[in-house]
Order: sequence, then C-alpha cells, then structure tokens
Amino acid sequence: MCALEMAVLEIQSNGEKVSEDNIIRAVHSLEDLNMKDFIEQCLSVAPEKRPSAHNLLFHRVLFEVHSLKLLAAHCFLNTPYIAQDTLLEEKTKRIDALGVFASVPRKAHARIIWRYSQVSSMELDKFLEDIRNGLFPLMNFTDCRPQIFPRGLPQSQEDLHVTKTPTPEPMEVETRKIIQMNCNLERKEDRARWHLTLYLKLEDKMHRHLSCDLLPDESCESLASELVQYGFISQEDRQKMALFLEEAFHKQGASLH
Repeated sequence: MCALEMAVLEIQSNGEKVSEDNIIRAVHSLEDLNMKDFIEQCLSVAPEKRPSAHNLLFHRVLFEVHSLKLLAAHCFLNTPYIAQDTLLEEKTKRIDALGVFASVPRKAHARIIWRYSQVSSMELDKFLEDIRNGLFPLMNFTDCRPQIFPRGLPQSQEDLHVTKTPTPEPMEVETRKIIQMNCNLERKEDRARWHLTLYLKLEDKMHRHLSCDLLPDESCESLASELVQYGFISQEDRQKMALFLEEAFHKQGASLH
C-alpha cells in the first residue's frame, strides 16, 4: 500500500477509509507495467499467492545487478588467509606499486592498464571493512540470508535474585562451530617464545581474530582448553583445535616444550 501510494501520489478516499474500488483504480492507473505487477502481487487477496519478501527481491522492480567491484570484494573476503586484516597488510607490503593487476585488450587501440598505484589503499580498506560489517550485502543471492544459530541463554532475573551470595558472572558458552581456521606463528625477538595469531570463521560467518604470546610450559591441549573456557570456541571444537595447533607447530619444525 505504501508503494502504491508513492506511485500514484494520492489515493482517493472517503474520509479516513480507502475503499477497495479506489485501490483497484489506483493500481490500474499505473503506467509502469513492472510496478503494476509488483503491487498486484503484494496486494493479492489470497495469502498463498503473495510472494515472500525474499522472492520479491528478484522482481524486476527491485532486482539489482551488483557491480563487479562488489562481487569481487565479497569473493575476496571469503578467501582463506587474505580475508584477515593482518595477513592482508603483510601481503600488500610486498606489492610493487607500478605492477599491473588488470588490463583490457582492445582492437586497434592500446590496451587499458590498471596499476596498483592507482588504487587508494585507504578507500579499499574502508570499502572492505564496510562489507565485512554488512553494509553492502549481496541481496539477490539465495544463500545470502544469515542462518540463526542458538547461543547460550543468559541467566534470568529471577534466578539472579534467588542467589543471595555474590558470585562471579559465568563465562558465555560458545555453541557455534568453526568452519574455517588459519593461524600464523612468529618467533619473538628474544627467540625464546612464539607469538600465535588465530583466524577463525564460525558457522554464522562471523570472523574471530585472536593473538597471544606462548609460554614454554604451555601445550596445544591447554591452549585449546583455554579457548573453550573463555568462550572463544565450542567444546566440540576443542580436540580439533588442539590437533590443528599441533600440525601448525609441526610444519614450523617447532615445539612449545
């Protein structure tokens, strides 16, 4: 009804109520056939004939062909390693500013060339950060709707009042599973300790970036247990995380002990 009123500017009515005949006449007065079809579907008397909001996104009135820049940015952010801030910064340091990253050949003309120096790193970082924060979603893709996963429920107010003695607030329990994880190991300046950086992607597409210095007496099992204890990973992922860390140290030819 809001779309119809905006399209025809005004719907004739008797007092405060708009009659069905006035609505029908307003719809028939629309010159844009796509807009007319869109509104007729939304105002269908039979509920089962009304399209869902998600399906309406594919209607010609609302459908948007996303720019190649936006599609490439989403693909970029879903790529392992590159999606992470620290690793992205490390990779960009090695790029030659005069290097060519894209070109378009043309018949009878010189090809069009884009160099890394033509891209503003600050604008690119801002654009990627906006997408990571959900400002530019790909609305016309069937798999873009976020899945909702259960989280640990907070303690009710009644339960809090029953407890008379003050107790520390419990840690939030993580229930989402890890679908992707990467890590980076670096020697500290004193060469006696390692610095671990973990990049986790949870099943609701949330990214988690963790880092810490490792003490000589720590083990991969204890690290995984601490991640569970402080609500960074789920209990189900504890063993998988421990094995992942063991493998990472093995590839580095290193050990915590």
